[in-house]
Amino acid sequence: MMNRKQFTRLGVVITAIVGAVVGYSVYVNNFILLLAAVIAGILVLYMFRRKVDEVIEDERIYRISDKASRRTLQVFGIGTALVGTTLISLGRYQEIGYALNISVCILLILYMIFYAFYSRSPLE
Repeated sequence: MMNRKQFTRLGVVITAIVGAVVGYSVYVNNFILLLAAVIAGILVLYMFRRKVDEVIEDERIYRISDKASRRTLQVFGIGTALVGTTLISLGRYQEIGYALNISVCILLILYMIFYAFYSRSPLE
């Protein structure tokens, strides 16, 4: 068993190793190595997380994360939509404006899909 502090240190080391492998795989144009490193890093972190004997996350952390995610989505969505619409209406960089507005639409569609999914499933 390990405590939270040990798990955090291990997470930093594993993340650094995965980052180095990803950097190398991009350098040598090896997508399979990149994918394998990321998946292996996630699996190793998951295995070690199960060995932590302390509470890592509680309801307060989940609630704070929910609020932060919602606010980030609101600020990013509105800001990106405004920038995209401004670029389109000014006639400059219209392609970028359309790309930004399409990305906001995709973001909203994803939000609605996840909202519908989680509203039908029991909360953990």
